[in-house]
Amino acid sequence: MSGIAGLYRPDGDGVDQDALAAMSAALAHRGRDAAGRWSAGPIGLTHRLLATTRASAAVDHPVADCSGAVRLVWDGRLDNRPELQAGADESDETVVLRAYARFGDDLPSRLLGDFAFALWDARRARLLCARDRLGLKPFHYVWAHGVFAFASEVRPLLLVLEAVEPDDEMVLAFLLRELRPGDEARTLVRGVHRLGPGEVLSVDRDGVRRRRYWAPDPERRLEAASAAEVVERFRATFREAVAARLRTDWPVAALLSGGLDSSAIVGVAARIFEERGESSPPLETFTLFSDDPAGDEREPARAVTAATGLKGHVVRRIEADPLDDLDAEVDRVEGPIVDPSHQTMAACLEAVAGTGCRVLLSGEGGDQLLDAHGYFADVLRAGHPLRLVRELRAFAHWYGASTREMAVDALTMLAPTPVKYWGKRLLRGVPPPWINGDLARRVDLRSRVRAARHAVPWPSHVQWDTWLSLSSPYFGLKLEAEERRAARAGLEMRYPLLDSRLIELVLALPPARRMAHGERKGLLRAAVSDALPPVVLARRGKGDWTEPVDRGLARACTATALPNRSGLLERYVERRAAEQLIARYRRGDGDLRWDVWFFITLDRWLERLVKGASR
Repeated sequence: MSGIAGLYRPDGDGVDQDALAAMSAALAHRGRDAAGRWSAGPIGLTHRLLATTRASAAVDHPVADCSGAVRLVWDGRLDNRPELQAGADESDETVVLRAYARFGDDLPSRLLGDFAFALWDARRARLLCARDRLGLKPFHYVWAHGVFAFASEVRPLLLVLEAVEPDDEMVLAFLLRELRPGDEARTLVRGVHRLGPGEVLSVDRDGVRRRRYWAPDPERRLEAASAAEVVERFRATFREAVAARLRTDWPVAALLSGGLDSSAIVGVAARIFEERGESSPPLETFTLFSDDPAGDEREPARAVTAATGLKGHVVRRIEADPLDDLDAEVDRVEGPIVDPSHQTMAACLEAVAGTGCRVLLSGEGGDQLLDAHGYFADVLRAGHPLRLVRELRAFAHWYGASTREMAVDALTMLAPTPVKYWGKRLLRGVPPPWINGDLARRVDLRSRVRAARHAVPWPSHVQWDTWLSLSSPYFGLKLEAEERRAARAGLEMRYPLLDSRLIELVLALPPARRMAHGERKGLLRAAVSDALPPVVLARRGKGDWTEPVDRGLARACTATALPNRSGLLERYVERRAAEQLIARYRRGDGDLRWDVWFFITLDRWLERLVKGASR
């Protein structure tokens, strides 16, 4: 894991060395092993390294090719090293430089893994930047007044802005969870952009150009494969995804809830280490638990560690006021997407780092990839109401949700986009009464809400909904917050279930292969049936931290007054209606918990960002 940043002036003027040094200092927490800086006239690059392989620690950063004309800052993990003819002791950076000499502008599409990089080619006076297919490694940039600045995090880029202001439209979209295509290239800060997942950007004297180099193909099909062949193919691809994320010269940690996703990762990882012949697998698990029975997942987690012989750690949920240390957490994640149980997660990350691990595996992405809610819309569209009811009941039992709720979701998916828009206007208002109506009109909120969630022409609802879940800009912002939090602890997050090969496979399956008899995540369950004990494979539902979260928020909402430490929240929120919403939550309307919590976290972020407390 690394922190990368740089400045480029296509007009040929020299870069500001003080600004480059300040950007490097702002990323110091992302790399305790090495710091490097290089500049030559109009270009300056800086790199902070937290090594996950000794090969990367052995090279000087930014790395250069033999001629010195090409320089690279790289934050990533390369998964197709054999295909790129990598030597066993070669660093990923060296392999990428050689691949650039071979493939040129086609380089990003030839790389497999999680990465963000910037590559300077002096012969072409050009900076080439790219982000991995799912956008799991961060890349932000500013292009203003003839200067291009980029960084792994937002904070270094605030130093080059003339004024720090929130992006009002994005803030409203965040509050309402109404993010749309194109928002993956925006941040909550005006003028600070994100390089989107699967995108490449080049900067030269002609300006900045962006293009997409990867997207899943909606026309790809695996129609002829039998159920057994699909399971075997999924098993092999999932194993590849897990194995790729075990490549490190330090011990590996895994978050283990005892649910199917994290258990599958741990079970397959343990099997891989066992097959490699290592006497003591360098893998340890960490389980968060609450004293509330619904949130205590220690027993299913113990079943996994007992079956695999791994050492398991448990971390008890800290019953703290979510406002405690909230300012520091907002600074750490650079935004308002903060877990109300952030103290517990901080304690877990500290415990992981204390074991000497530098890589942390997570089952994040499993629900988005495998839950297949759109399958029920496909069954309904095909005219099979009895089958729909039967499978909905079975799935709801697995999922822990009501059949009625799942049926409403299926009907909603079938509704055309204009009908969904008018449904929102009738049920809650566009904007809802607690949003500042004047601002909503200025940013044309209604046009945003009218737009489709994504425009990829998938032939089935199950494919459409799966890609919506995976490509959601909100999901991307959430993963970036998680990545920044882990980076502060000296850890790199890795997500086997967000491997692009696995995603391409699942999206190519016909709806009938995505689910059978309403069994939730049946494909994953079948693929790891030989790696996990029956009690884990048969587990239904998942851990629920709703009660402790509500207790914490109740302490934070001792009054119905709208929090406004920043003095800016009423720019987005209508006070009286918002306070009525808070009062409803205090009276027990749990569906409003996230609206209330985001009032608090947004207010703190506005205070830290605009008033400069975080800079």
